[in-house]
Amino acid sequence: GYHIPSELESFGFWKVGLKETSPISAILGPLLVFVNAVLLNAIFNRNGFQEKNTYLPALLYVVFLSFFHSFYFLTGFGVATTILVLAFWQLLKLDQNSDGRKAVFNASLLLGVAATFYPLLLISIPFLFGMIWILRPFVFRESALAIIGFVIPLVYVGIYRWVMEIELDNNELSSDSFEWKALDMYVVAGGMLLIASAGLRALFNKINQSSIRLKKIFRISTMLLIMFALIAILEATTYKKIESGSLGLIQLLFLITYGLGSKNPSPFNAFVFYILCAFSVGKFFIPFHL
Repeated sequence: GYHIPSELESFGFWKVGLKETSPISAILGPLLVFVNAVLLNAIFNRNGFQEKNTYLPALLYVVFLSFFHSFYFLTGFGVATTILVLAFWQLLKLDQNSDGRKAVFNASLLLGVAATFYPLLLISIPFLFGMIWILRPFVFRESALAIIGFVIPLVYVGIYRWVMEIELDNNELSSDSFEWKALDMYVVAGGMLLIASAGLRALFNKINQSSIRLKKIFRISTMLLIMFALIAILEATTYKKIESGSLGLIQLLFLITYGLGSKNPSPFNAFVFYILCAFSVGKFFIPFHL
């Protein structure tokens, strides 16, 4: 009873007939989290964020996301998060010298699909072009494909709603949960801040010693963090929801990974991480209230 499923259906612009109280929701929600963790870990290792492969990003993502509602139930926000990670994967296939039309179109199409499940992602359009132009020079065809790819899912869902005669409700623009557990947010934010601050020095050293491409990826990560922060602020002020704060984990977990070290983590950071793990599990058995 710690995380309570909603009786409402929340899948953005779509009406799929699946509520959080369904057993399918309790299965697919954590499954998507697992997929996200594997994909983010692969992105971390394939792009050389550290010299050796590590599995910390996946572990950190699962532990930190366990404080949020979307870890336990399937929502439009959770679906959009997975599609957003796939779009990030496609975006990082771009490089300076190769034809980028396929990767640009795929990334834009996926981002458009994610926006149909979590419509606040509609503000990501300018950021999409910024990230493309960091990795690639301006090419008119690629920019045109980015617009077409993003718009296609929106046109499709618009036709779907018109045919089904479904009126647009302002609440559909935000498809995550109203759940708010203050103590959870204080614990996860405090733990992330402590571990991430310890990794700043290692991160800056890595940036200074990295290749030009990796420096560009760090710039993209910064741009994504700004985008996620704007979405979180917009949703918190407009809808009084905080679930979108978990989007920041897609990028912050890279910094947190540096905080735990590439070889031997500091005893203090390891202690903080174990406290977070214990709290994540213990909250189901000990009635914490704040």
